[in-house]
Amino acid sequence: MSPAFAKRSDGAGSLNKYVEARLAESSERPSVAAAIYAETLKEQPDNLLLASKAYVKAIEAGDFDLAAKAVRTLDLRGAIDPEMPLLLFADAFVQRDYKAAQLASIQLEALNNFAFLSPLLEAWLATADGKSPLTDLAVAKKDKTGAYYHQEQLILHALARGYETDVMQLINAIVDRNEARMAPVRIIIARHFLSKGDEEQALQILNKKRTGPETKMVRDIQLGLGKNLAQRVDEQIGTGFLLQRLASDLGSQRAHFVGLVSAQAAARVFPESDYGQLILGEAYGNAENNAAARAVLEKIPTDSAYAMLAISMEVARYVDVEDYTSAKERLRKVIDQSPDAPELRALSGQLLQLSGDHEAAAQAFKQAISLAEKRNLPGSRLASYWLSLGSAQEQAGLWPAGLESLKKADMLQPNSASILNYLGYAQLERRENTASAMAAIRQAHEMRSSSAAITDSLGWAYFIIGEHEKAVNYLERALAGEPQDPTINEHLGDAYWTVGRRYEARYAWKSAKLFADAEDMQRLADKIDMGLRADLVSP
Repeated sequence: MSPAFAKRSDGAGSLNKYVEARLAESSERPSVAAAIYAETLKEQPDNLLLASKAYVKAIEAGDFDLAAKAVRTLDLRGAIDPEMPLLLFADAFVQRDYKAAQLASIQLEALNNFAFLSPLLEAWLATADGKSPLTDLAVAKKDKTGAYYHQEQLILHALARGYETDVMQLINAIVDRNEARMAPVRIIIARHFLSKGDEEQALQILNKKRTGPETKMVRDIQLGLGKNLAQRVDEQIGTGFLLQRLASDLGSQRAHFVGLVSAQAAARVFPESDYGQLILGEAYGNAENNAAARAVLEKIPTDSAYAMLAISMEVARYVDVEDYTSAKERLRKVIDQSPDAPELRALSGQLLQLSGDHEAAAQAFKQAISLAEKRNLPGSRLASYWLSLGSAQEQAGLWPAGLESLKKADMLQPNSASILNYLGYAQLERRENTASAMAAIRQAHEMRSSSAAITDSLGWAYFIIGEHEKAVNYLERALAGEPQDPTINEHLGDAYWTVGRRYEARYAWKSAKLFADAEDMQRLADKIDMGLRADLVSP
C-alpha cells in the first residue's frame, strides 16, 4: 500500500501548493506566487496549468528565467501564446545563440500577432552576425505596422555599421520634425555622436530641446559632461530599443500585460539602458505592481537624461496608493542630491497639492520659479510654474495673490488655452471681473474647442451672466466629451433646472453624485431633494 499512499500524498502536497499560490495571487503578492509555481513546476514539469500560471506570475514579478522556462514547457506541448517567443528571442540573443534567436523570430511570425516584428528582429541578427540588414528592413517596410518602426531602425542600423553620413538626411528630418515621440531616438543618436567625439553634431541633434530629457542632456554636454553620456550604437542597443519601443506602444494601447512582456525582453537584451528601465518601470505601473515599478525606477541614476521622468513616475506610484509620506520622503532625498533643480521643486509642489497642503505647495512653486529664473529657462516653462503657483494659491485661499500669479503666467505665455481657461474660471468662481473672465474663456475655447473642460468653463460662464440656453448648449457638448465628470454634470443640472427642465436636472445631479468628492455630496443631495436654490448653485 505504501506506493499508492505516497502518490496520494504527493498529489495533496501539490494541490496545497497550488492553493497557496492562488492565495498569494489574490493578496497581490506576485513574487510569492511565482516562487510557489516555480517550485511546483519542478515537481510537475509537464503540467500545462502550472506552466501557464508560472508564466503569468513570473512576468508580473519580473522573474525572467522562470517565465522563459514556463514558455519552453508550453511550447513543447503546442500551447504557446503569440507574445511568448519574445522571451525566447531575448534569451537566445543575449547568449549569442543567433540560430535559436532566429527560430524564435520565425515562431513569432507564425503566431501572427507580432509577425511585423520578425524582420526587424532578424535585421539585428544580421547586423550582429556581420551581415547586411537591408533585405530584412525592406521586408519590414512593406508591412503597415513594420513601416511605423522602419525609419528609426534604418538609422540605428546605419550607425551601428559606421554609415553615419549615409543617414544624415534622415537624422536631420527627425530633428526638423521635432516630434516628442522621436525624442528617445534623437537621444540615442546624440549619444552615438558623442562616442565619436562630435559634440557639435550631438548638440545640433538636440538643439530644439523638445522634451525634458533632451533639455537636460544639452545642459550636461554644455557643462562638459559629454564623455559620460557617450554610447556607440550597436546590436544590443538597437535590439533593446526596438523591444522598448514596442513595450511603450503596447502600454499606450492598454495592452499592459503584453507590454510588460516586451519590456522584460528588452531588459534582458539591454539591462543597462536607462530608457529601458524607465519603460520597464512604466510597464510595471500599468500592471499595478507599484512596488516593482518603484524598485526599477529608483535604479535610474540622477545624471541620466531620464532622471526627472523616473522620479515623477516613482512618486506617482506612491500617490496611486495614497502613500504621501513615503512619496515626500523619497522626493526629499532626490532634492537633497540636486537642490538647484527647479523641476524637482515643481514636482514637490504638485505632490503637496495632491496631499491637500496647498500653502506648502505654493512655497514649493515659488522656489521652482526662483531656480528657473536663475537658470534662464524659457518663458513657457516659467509660465507653467506661475500657473501652478496661482493654482496652489487659489486653492489655499490666497486670493488675490493667486490672481496676480495667473496674470503673470498669461503674460509670459500669451494665447495659452490652459492658462486663459484657468484665469477666467478662477475669477468666475468668485463672480469677479466677469467681462474679462468671460473674454479669456471665449479665447481659450476658440483655441481648443475640443476640450471638454474648456467647453464646460464657457458653458458655466454663460450660466453666470444669465444666458442660460447658451449655457445648456455648451454644457451638453462638454458632457458628450466627459460623460462621467461630476463638475460638468452638476453645472448642466443647474442649467437644466434654471430653464425648467427639472427631471433632466435631477438626473444630471444624480450622475454628478456618483463621482463627486465627499465635500460636494451634501450640496448635490440637497439639490436632488429640494431643487436648486441660490445657496446650492455650483461654486
